[in-house]
Amino acid sequence: MTTYFRSCDKGERLADDGTCQVCASGTFRLASDASSKCINCPVNLKCDGKDVIYPEKDYWRFNSWSAKPVECLNTEACLGGKLPAGVNTSNLWCKEQYNQTLCSTGWCSERYRGNLCSQCAPGYATSNEVYCVPCSNNPYYYVIVALIFIGATGFVIFTIRNALKAKQSTSSGGSKKMSIMIKILMNYFQLVSIVSSFSFQWPDQVKSAFKINNQIASSTTQIFSMDCIFQTTLSNSYTKSQRPFFIKLALIAACPILLALLASVVWIVYFLVRYRSRVCEFKDNMKTNIVTSIVILLFMVHTSILQTTFLSFRCQNIGDEERPYSYLERDLDVECWKDQHLNYVLTLAVPSLVVWGFGTPVFAWALLWTKKSQLEDPLFRTKLGFLYDGYRIEVFFWEFIILYRKIAMVFIAVFMSSLGLVFQALAIILVAFVAYVLQIHFNPFTDPRLNALEKRSLINATVTLYCGLYYLNGNLPIELNYAFLVILIIVNGNFLLYWLKELLGEGFKAIFKKNKGEIVPVVELDIQKGDDVSGSVSTVRKSVEQTSPSGSLVGLISYPGSPDGPSIPGSPVSRFLARRRTTKIDPTTIENLDVPQEVVIKPRPIILANRS
Repeated sequence: MTTYFRSCDKGERLADDGTCQVCASGTFRLASDASSKCINCPVNLKCDGKDVIYPEKDYWRFNSWSAKPVECLNTEACLGGKLPAGVNTSNLWCKEQYNQTLCSTGWCSERYRGNLCSQCAPGYATSNEVYCVPCSNNPYYYVIVALIFIGATGFVIFTIRNALKAKQSTSSGGSKKMSIMIKILMNYFQLVSIVSSFSFQWPDQVKSAFKINNQIASSTTQIFSMDCIFQTTLSNSYTKSQRPFFIKLALIAACPILLALLASVVWIVYFLVRYRSRVCEFKDNMKTNIVTSIVILLFMVHTSILQTTFLSFRCQNIGDEERPYSYLERDLDVECWKDQHLNYVLTLAVPSLVVWGFGTPVFAWALLWTKKSQLEDPLFRTKLGFLYDGYRIEVFFWEFIILYRKIAMVFIAVFMSSLGLVFQALAIILVAFVAYVLQIHFNPFTDPRLNALEKRSLINATVTLYCGLYYLNGNLPIELNYAFLVILIIVNGNFLLYWLKELLGEGFKAIFKKNKGEIVPVVELDIQKGDDVSGSVSTVRKSVEQTSPSGSLVGLISYPGSPDGPSIPGSPVSRFLARRRTTKIDPTTIENLDVPQEVVIKPRPIILANRS
């Protein structure tokens, strides 16, 4: 007789009599060894005895050998491991199926696939990072994408237009102040977005507010979240081999180059259409507009580039502590530091960080530092004034302080997660505190109200993060829970109401000035014919700056034999005034006046009167 011995299989334990016994319901064993113990079923897992173990609803497990339940990012995606008999599972997804109704890793609902049911099924696209929405018969998705695109484009045009209309004087006009206020608001939204990324057990009301805030703060990034468009425009083989996050990373990395090309093409076409054969006469204007637009666009997308490239390094363990499996947090089907992930990090993420993330701000600061004697020069201000408009000239570098403050906060949020949530929160509070002390010490804005607005922004974000520490584990008494909720509403509402008050104040000022008229100096420009070409637009600019500190002028243009100038029907300047419906000529548009070649502009500044 031959005797065979075997080790106990998965789901069995070694009894005292040397036999292998199946683990009872409520216990399990995943190892194949000579252990005499079955393990009690962990919280959020169900154990039906032997090796039958599966997650509860809203949870998932990496594979049939893992005893660690992982909470799903989206509760509607994870259905649990066991479904009632008779349920149709043909449209559901399972990583490791045990039988017809039981999935060892947990069933994913119809729209979801992949690890933690975090990926969208074909025909669906990501919305708000964790939800999947259908691509077909879903006009709402395309409307949202279109609105984000239109809103972002409108904001860009508004900012560029204000920069190009910047006056030659150092004083800030109403439109310039509004532009700075919008910049402060966007910085505030981005700061709160970083705070909301921490995994505190926020109340539902706060989560809803954070969701709206994050959509505004990441509007630039969301323009590239067009999964449905990718699916319809790219080939199936390409979309299957390239993960959506990597497509987005590639677009973000190429974004500065694409925006620079777009700005160049738009302005070249604009000048060609407007001036046609005479475009060469305005090439300096065209270059100035292109440079200004590129500078503004680069700094607008800087935070989005930084966040996306940083996130390509952030990984999450979704396996056991004994058997860790590290996957990319933004795409949990991509294993970290393996073939595809490593290639994209080395070829896209690292160069983007070095060139766009850190290099561009350093280069811009160095350029301003070497040219600081020209900061008040009108032409230089028109090109690069976006970087220091609104700041006192002594602290022209303050925009870079804000940029590196955001870099430090994003770095802490992304790379210090292994040190714990409390450490991260305290580190960001420290950065905000240092920023607040610097703000108080320097008061960098020329307008005291902008300084007050920036201080409120820093205080409110710090208080929000501090309150978040009390929501660390979600075990707050109901009274404290509501108390901190009220504090959060008060501090953030205080900032938004103060910002809105200042914005409306600027709007009413602009309306009042438009209705009442603005007192501006009147300057006479004597245009003669047949003289030597000794005048130039630059001398006119200088004359305007000397005689009109506010940067506005009313031009009384005199042609030979016609002292009344603008009243001559059909004169170039008359056409300009009629077209703009104003008697004010912006100094920056003097170069665009359609003055004949043989007519020389010879400035003879005479203050005739002040009139509204």
